[in-house]
Amino acid sequence: MSFAELCVTTNFSFLRSGSHPEEMVETAQALGLAGLGVADRNTLAGAVRAHVMARQLGVRLLVGARLAFRDGTPDLIAYPKDRAGFAHLTRLLTVGNRRAPKGECWLDFADYLACAEGLQTILVPAFALGEDPEPISGRLRDIQRACGQVWLAAPFQFNGEDGRRIGLLKRVAAQTGARLIATTEPLMHCGERRALLDVLTCIREKKKLCEAGALLAKNAERQLKPPAEIRRLFASAPEAVEESLRFMEGVGFSMDDLRYEYPEETAEGFADPQAALAHLARNGLKTRYPQGVPQAVADTLER
Repeated sequence: MSFAELCVTTNFSFLRSGSHPEEMVETAQALGLAGLGVADRNTLAGAVRAHVMARQLGVRLLVGARLAFRDGTPDLIAYPKDRAGFAHLTRLLTVGNRRAPKGECWLDFADYLACAEGLQTILVPAFALGEDPEPISGRLRDIQRACGQVWLAAPFQFNGEDGRRIGLLKRVAAQTGARLIATTEPLMHCGERRALLDVLTCIREKKKLCEAGALLAKNAERQLKPPAEIRRLFASAPEAVEESLRFMEGVGFSMDDLRYEYPEETAEGFADPQAALAHLARNGLKTRYPQGVPQAVADTLER
């Protein structure tokens, strides 16, 4: 009856979730989930809090990012398999942040392909029933060529069309070689947070609650669910539930793998970097205070 929820969004995805990373981890343990994947929107900001709580509670945690693109590519959830993969993911996010205004991240699919090595990736489909799934199929094939394997999320949306949608996604997966993976894309650790989620949505969209309409959550189902309930929901695709465990087995990276490494500094012509720093700082004082350095400033520098 095991299941790992790998498409979790926390409140570190600004104004898009009603729960803290710690709450998601605690609830995952209480529900008996085999693992949890925290993937916030174009950021790793919530990873440390989730990791600390997961380590305390003994929860298997995957740390990744939900990549949102400006070129129409569906969201990708990327998890590094090892430390090298983590370096590629952080480099990708740096590319998107450096080219965008503060608070935004501008990514294109080509950026992802350039940094895809060492990443396990889940494509989250955005097309509606009746639309041509071929663009999704093309992206899946591109990812497969870059990474060797790709996963296709089968989000259960509780809108009456889940049976048809999952059937369509199963066919797309079979045609492209992608592996189908079950999820409810949780935005909350429990359903009681729906009211908060609606308020956050209104703030993000700059709408009054009475004006938000279809922008609001349709129900309170985008919460973490126990394995037995996931098995029931995906009775027509049990392989998608099992795939969550296989996906988790392929990810060996943990935040514990990271070690702080202070960069080497240039000290040419000096005994060591500290001597170089002192020399440059004292020269800077002369430039900043050409009429003489105030004693208080000189004392501060020496201290």
